[in-house]
Amino acid sequence: MVFDRVLLATLMPTWPLLDGEEKPAVVTEVVASVSRAIADAPFHIRLAVRSVSVFLSLCIFLISAGAGGPLASALRADRFYTLLQRSPGPITSVMRLYRSMTLLAFYEQTPVAAKLLSVRTTQNQKA
Repeated sequence: MVFDRVLLATLMPTWPLLDGEEKPAVVTEVVASVSRAIADAPFHIRLAVRSVSVFLSLCIFLISAGAGGPLASALRADRFYTLLQRSPGPITSVMRLYRSMTLLAFYEQTPVAAKLLSVRTTQNQKA
């Protein structure tokens, strides 16, 4: 869903650094994975998450307009997410759900796991 892509693109970790070809493929897979997981949720959860995600995506789109690049856009979105996590209510729960699902799906991707394992191997060889 378009709204998932807007949210997840700003929640995606920046480390490990992915090559130019890897990043779009990973983002696409993460969005597909999170969207499938939400689609498989019970109706009442799906309804709440979809309703809140439309609102959040529109806010992110408006906040990111004219940001000057993806890094500035991500920084603005991160400040917005920090503000949201301090507020009570269902928005905080939906943000926590999206953040945890995004991280899990991101670190499960083959290119990401390969880079993490290579960093780990390098650190073990230095020790």
